[in-house]
Amino acid sequence: MKPGPTFRPSELHAMGLALLERERAEARDRMAAGAKGAKLSRPGRALDRIGARFGISGRQVEKIGDICRAAEADPERFGHLREEMDRTGKVNGPHTKLLRAQDEARVMNLQPVAGRFRTLLADPPWDEDNISEAAGHDYALMSLDQIRAMPMAEWADENCHLYLWVTNNTILLAADLLAAWGFAHKTVHTWTKPNLGFGRYFRNTTEHVIFAVRGEMRTRAAGRSTRTDHAWPVGANSEKPEAFYDLVRAHSYPPYGEAFQRKARPDFVNLYQPAPALQAAE
Repeated sequence: MKPGPTFRPSELHAMGLALLERERAEARDRMAAGAKGAKLSRPGRALDRIGARFGISGRQVEKIGDICRAAEADPERFGHLREEMDRTGKVNGPHTKLLRAQDEARVMNLQPVAGRFRTLLADPPWDEDNISEAAGHDYALMSLDQIRAMPMAEWADENCHLYLWVTNNTILLAADLLAAWGFAHKTVHTWTKPNLGFGRYFRNTTEHVIFAVRGEMRTRAAGRSTRTDHAWPVGANSEKPEAFYDLVRAHSYPPYGEAFQRKARPDFVNLYQPAPALQAAE
């Protein structure tokens, strides 16, 4: 038996749109005719059915659609991602690049806030070489020079605590940053994770947060009985556990400032905010 025809992902997208529109038209006809229980399919279920016809998941159908729609809307910025997808037959790598490019546009519109803080948190988007493009991060990345140029010294009070997140691949780069920002390394907290993470050489199951100090300020009393290994639950990619923020509150002092904030918390100031002109336009 001869194998069936092989379609490029963008062709699957076009055929999927046609199938979806046909299903919706048939459902509308049944509803107009008064068919009992007739209704339009939920988007997720429709994608799963379309994917099943082509031997892929509904999520892959969704990613292909994201790339094709972006290429149609802005061929100059995203047309090459559709071409790469069709040429290689791979979807995850181009989709990750699409999300990263979209996040880079968001980051370009941010500016640092003014103010000083007694506790600073930073989870830099490291441009590390330990993760492949296909499995890589779907947000804008920063080089070591860009991270070093952050105004951490300007945000830091005369006496200040710093919690700096690092990966196994970037942990040795932290010493350079601490020196540039005027902090002294004190200890490391390690987050142990139950499942395998990314990694080209070994699959990472740990992440670390370096605790450093500027000036002379000890941790609060709870620090004298707190371990430095933590089996915190794992959430979405790069999301930090709520228990980490509880640790910061229990051991360090407000006001708290957080760079690269992913979730708003009323007691943690987001150190990068949209430019005022953009806020007014929204």
